Amino acid sequence: MQTPRTHVRKMYLRSFFFFIFMLAALVIYSAAFNVLDSTDCQSYNHTKELNGGTKNFDNKTFVISICGVGVNNSFFNGDGMERVRLTIFDDQGELLARRYYRVFWDGQPGHEPLKVSENSITYQDDKEQKDHAITMPPTRLEWIRARLPL
Repeated sequence: MQTPRTHVRKMYLRSFFFFIFMLAALVIYSAAFNVLDSTDCQSYNHTKELNGGTKNFDNKTFVISICGVGVNNSFFNGDGMERVRLTIFDDQGELLARRYYRVFWDGQPGHEPLKVSENSITYQDDKEQKDHAITMPPTRLEWIRARLPL
């Protein structure tokens, strides 16, 4: 027969092992995400054609880089779109924001470049068919989001 104390110990032990398991899963997922991020800024640098580069907001300089992986035309899950990574750095080279989205190059009139306004940049995700905005300068939440493997 179990005593209440033994039952509580088992419950804490299960919770501890569940926490360790979730932590290990997060570390493995994070490592796999970084390994699977196959953006190639040498071969697929779209910074210039998508209106990236050096921009000034609120008297601060930022560098916006846009790199891709090439168009996905595989037989099974090809969609004719390219997955691109938009990254924003400050003038010291610190990563401030990172976003991934899809670009369909063959559409008419073509993919829209970044829209730069006074306090934000807007990019178009062709897969979702909607615009997304990043406030400039990026918020602390964007800084944290850029470092998460999600």
